[in-house]
Amino acid sequence: MDDLLKLERNVRSIYARKLSLLASRYRFNLPVSDNDVPGSPRVLFLGNHSSGKSSFINYIAGVDIQESGMAPTDDGFTLVTHGETEETLDGQTLVSHPELDYQELASLGPEFLAKLRFKARPSENLRQLTLIDSPGMIDSASSHQLRSYDFRESIRRFAESADLILFFFDPDKPGTTGEAISIFTSELVGLDHKLLIVLNKVDLFDNIRDFARAYGTLCWNLSKTIPTKDTPRIYTTYLPGFATRMVEEYAAPIPLGDFDISREEVVAEIMRAPARRADNLVSGLLSHAHRLSVHVKVCLEAVSAYRRLVNRLWLGFTGILLLTAGTGWLTRNWWFDPEWKVALGKRDWSALTEPGIALGIVIVLTAVFWWILSLGLRNLRRSIETEEGIDVFFKRAYRDELSLKKRADLYATWESIKPGILEIMRVHGLRSLSASASSKKLLRKLEAAIDKEIPSLRRKNDSEHVPNPESKPEETLEPTDHGQLSTEEPDR
Repeated sequence: MDDLLKLERNVRSIYARKLSLLASRYRFNLPVSDNDVPGSPRVLFLGNHSSGKSSFINYIAGVDIQESGMAPTDDGFTLVTHGETEETLDGQTLVSHPELDYQELASLGPEFLAKLRFKARPSENLRQLTLIDSPGMIDSASSHQLRSYDFRESIRRFAESADLILFFFDPDKPGTTGEAISIFTSELVGLDHKLLIVLNKVDLFDNIRDFARAYGTLCWNLSKTIPTKDTPRIYTTYLPGFATRMVEEYAAPIPLGDFDISREEVVAEIMRAPARRADNLVSGLLSHAHRLSVHVKVCLEAVSAYRRLVNRLWLGFTGILLLTAGTGWLTRNWWFDPEWKVALGKRDWSALTEPGIALGIVIVLTAVFWWILSLGLRNLRRSIETEEGIDVFFKRAYRDELSLKKRADLYATWESIKPGILEIMRVHGLRSLSASASSKKLLRKLEAAIDKEIPSLRRKNDSEHVPNPESKPEETLEPTDHGQLSTEEPDR
């Protein structure tokens, strides 16, 4: 755990030194800032009502912490972690606690905090874990009308900071509810690398045909919900000592051996959350740094184009003024010639033809030049506020990289940050963004961190987690008679 704390300090330092100031100057929203790097590895449990989320948390903890049942038992979030003594805190107390890393949750509002709970229990299985229980999904995509707080935003916050996300389904509801579809297609986008899908309670099936039907239904619904070519792996599990007690008298309807293996794999992934935590810290930092780099480079390209046009406008205006002054100096003899006064008094305009033509040409050139540059400036502003226009600046900023080879990763990053840039242009305008030498210097430092400092952090972390072949294997977690996990050594 000391290695993880050291890694967190290094990640916080890079956020503070290389990302925060640049993000502030260019109005880039960092999902995680240097002050928001949570300390404890987190596992988020999502799923429909009565899909076994709370029971699985109790199973992992080895003690009954969360209420469970067929009916909905909770409409809020509960954070379960280790504590030397048993303690339960409400949401308002939790976010104001100086020793806990949950201050960022206060921004979700008082309605959310009223539904938030924190439970600390003296369970060794939870010593390096925080398990996050969530309300069951409902069959409506517009959950904001049915809940007193922003449920989707809450899920997004927890999902981004989680190191592992488990999405539970059960035999009664193998399909995806409206709220689940909404979560999959928005809040969980880009988080596939830490998402596990679990079909729980498989011991409730009467026969293998029912299992196959439910499994196929879930695969079909997920294929329509998750925008990937291949359906993700589905872990089929059950908890020993729960539903199986009711069918032991009649023998298990379907063989459960393979499902035991699948459950052990899920448990192993949960217990590997601290290692995932280290990987996610570095991966998240690299992702945010790369997104910020693209954001800043495109903004700089757009601001530079805008300022070049403005400079041309003022340069042209200055040139016209100089031309006017020069014309006046060249024609000074006309203005002070006594014949001019006589011609003006007699209204003999033919005598004023030459100076009149010269001044007329200057005035016309001034007007035309000013109109052309003003039109170009206005068109530039309008073009930047469109996707097609801002795409031009992206291609200019990365013309060298894009000319060498296809960069699907670069295009994917651009598509994810483009809406934010367009919003900045529309609301704040180009003049609100910096194109100073100090900003360009900060960008170079950020790119150096992406190329060297962050990969070095990853290599160091990987080397520290290489298993020692001479070390003893870790204790495995065994279920007790109550269907929960225990770390006690078996009698020999």
